[in-house]
Order: sequence, then C-alpha cells, then structure tokens
Amino acid sequence: MKIIASIIVSLALAGSVFAGCPSKAFSGKVVGFDADSKTLTVKKGKKDQKIKVSSKTEMVGFDNPAKLTSKDMVEVHGCNCSNKNASKIAMVSKKK
Repeated sequence: MKIIASIIVSLALAGSVFAGCPSKAFSGKVVGFDADSKTLTVKKGKKDQKIKVSSKTEMVGFDNPAKLTSKDMVEVHGCNCSNKNASKIAMVSKKK
C-alpha cells in the first residue's frame, strides 16, 4: 500500500514540474509586428502564433522586430504557454 501511495504522490509532483509547459523551438513566416503591444505574429503551419517581445528577448540576425517583413523567416525559442514571452528570436537563412 505504501508503494502505491508513493507512486501516486510521485506522479502528482512530476506533473507540477511541467506546469510551465515551455515549448520547443519553432520556425515560421513573419506576419506582422504590433509596436504598441510589442507582439510579433508568426505563421506556424496554418495557424498564427502571437509572441510577446520584451527587453529580455534575445534577437539574432536583426536588431528591431519592426523592420521584419512578411518575407522573413524566424525561429522562436523558449515561448512559454502561459505568458507567450519568447526568450530568443532568430532569423532563419533563406533556402536557395
């Protein structure tokens, strides 16, 4: 009985570890950037994903997200499900 209780408690605690649900890096095409709300919209497959850009967001390959065009491809790292803040946004090189 103690073993079963220990397993149940362990599973409950393991579930709380993944509650922040950090997502894997994904790439997509830039749809637009709203400077007022500092939100970058990226087309991920058929859906649009809105990502908050903060002062702590590392930008690789560009210095201002407002200069991104709809032809640019970006890769988003560390976008959290709860607050949608990205830790890193990088330009993806265009395939020839």
